[in-house]
Amino acid sequence: MPEYIEKTLHECFHPKKGKPNLRKISVNLERVKQHINKAHSNLRAMKIMFEDDLFDWAIVCGYYAMYHSVLASLFKIGIQARAHYCAIAAFKKFYVERGKVKPEYISYIKKAKQLEQKYAGTLEKAQEDRVVEQYGVEIITNDDAEWIIEDAKDFVLKIEEVIAEYSGRG
Repeated sequence: MPEYIEKTLHECFHPKKGKPNLRKISVNLERVKQHINKAHSNLRAMKIMFEDDLFDWAIVCGYYAMYHSVLASLFKIGIQARAHYCAIAAFKKFYVERGKVKPEYISYIKKAKQLEQKYAGTLEKAQEDRVVEQYGVEIITNDDAEWIIEDAKDFVLKIEEVIAEYSGRG
């Protein structure tokens, strides 16, 4: 595991200030189910946005489908995440590093996150500013967003499969 992941995890579990962005909790199967349901809701929204040529929002919905899958996977092993970068670092450590998920799945969520940041602003930015304003004049095309339709579905299905393998183990 790269050193920066270990450092990020340490900072997420043990921040110098404030509340931790990652914390150990009891396994919570209800929260797992809720986040998987939210992931599927975002997949449906992604498809609708794509079909209506709202490609920037298709990317955002695809990213959040993957992100909620990551949150579900963490609740399955007793970890609660409060920040995107911490959730993704924990997912890398506890799923990718242990061979439960291929590293390519991280590239799916990274690509979606980069595009989501570029075109639609981030959740953190929205929380800071309370208003998401997009000043860019770039047009997102079908080609920019088409990849996410399959990648987000594959990601969510893979996480569901991995979560099912953990059944009864926590």
